[in-house]
Amino acid sequence: MNKINNTTFKNEVQSNPKDRIEIEIGDSKQADFKPQFKISRWDNEVNFSIRAEEKEGGFLVEEEGKIKYKTDKYEVHQFEKPEIEGGGFEFEWLLKEKPDSNILSTTINAKGLDFFYQPELTAKEKQDGYIRPDNIIGSYAVYHSSKKNNIEGGTEYQTGKAFHIYRPEAVDSNGVKTWCELNIDTENQLLTVSVPQDYLDNAVYPIIVDPTFGYITAGASVHQAGTASGGANPTGLLGTLSEAGDISKTTAYVYISVATKNTTNKLRGGSAGSRGSLLATSNSTAIPTTVAWTDFSFSSAYSASATTYWLEYGSYGGDGPGTSVGFIHFDTGGGSNTSYKLSDIGVPTYGTDRFSIYATYTASSATNSNFFQFL
Repeated sequence: MNKINNTTFKNEVQSNPKDRIEIEIGDSKQADFKPQFKISRWDNEVNFSIRAEEKEGGFLVEEEGKIKYKTDKYEVHQFEKPEIEGGGFEFEWLLKEKPDSNILSTTINAKGLDFFYQPELTAKEKQDGYIRPDNIIGSYAVYHSSKKNNIEGGTEYQTGKAFHIYRPEAVDSNGVKTWCELNIDTENQLLTVSVPQDYLDNAVYPIIVDPTFGYITAGASVHQAGTASGGANPTGLLGTLSEAGDISKTTAYVYISVATKNTTNKLRGGSAGSRGSLLATSNSTAIPTTVAWTDFSFSSAYSASATTYWLEYGSYGGDGPGTSVGFIHFDTGGGSNTSYKLSDIGVPTYGTDRFSIYATYTASSATNSNFFQFL
């Protein structure tokens, strides 16, 4: 963490000019230290900041690689968390004694971002093989409000996901843990963490409450896109083109169980709630057994016109999963009827899932910055 003045620390987490990530602790515009964390992505095209309540007598210290704001009743600790997949950052409260309220609140500011709450999976989704880890239930996936995909030689938005705010957890001095409830209210510019009152009543202080921000651009949940019986359950994500261009490949965050198999990705026509006819099929590509961003290239770039398209993953064909099961990551959220799941009998079910798939393209106009948009 680089200190840029007496009150502010800054770090370039990712220096890639096509997808730059920067964080700031404190507020460079203020003369005194503020218990604030700010993350910006794509050269500050989008950003988000969170600031905890200040208290008279609060002061700044650097200890154990952490930036700490200390008061008599609580502390705010800020530090990087590289052990999270894709890297991350911790913004945590240390409560020295039982607080007056079980709700911890901060002010927030956001630019160019959409926040999607991740509810618990339904019984049907669990039955169908979906996976949503405990730290994702009640979390928020945060996306660029308008841009996705990779531009050849330009900005790399991938899925458009900027970061993920994981479900907070509280842990007391004896190691006893409990999940907390996270709520983000962008209209009133508030983030709150509700700690169960009975936990606060019985905890051994001090306790830590730990909102964590992850930089990963893939979805945090998993959808089963192929069955062990050999059937394929393709998934689709809707996009639009504002002008003509050439799509060279699609990329999906996928894996397969047991044994590596091949599959293709497809481009289809259609519109929201309507899966259309086949336009192009990628080369057959091996699905890894460990989850990874996997490219599905086209033998020749597909020249796309200005209309809507579906990006489809999981068209296994004759080299289906067999004894393996295919998976693709996703987040809950997005516009109505902008994704689909296709059953073995070919019937699509439309929804709002944001599957982790995106296109790489060359725009026909040098002045166009991002013509392919997922809705």
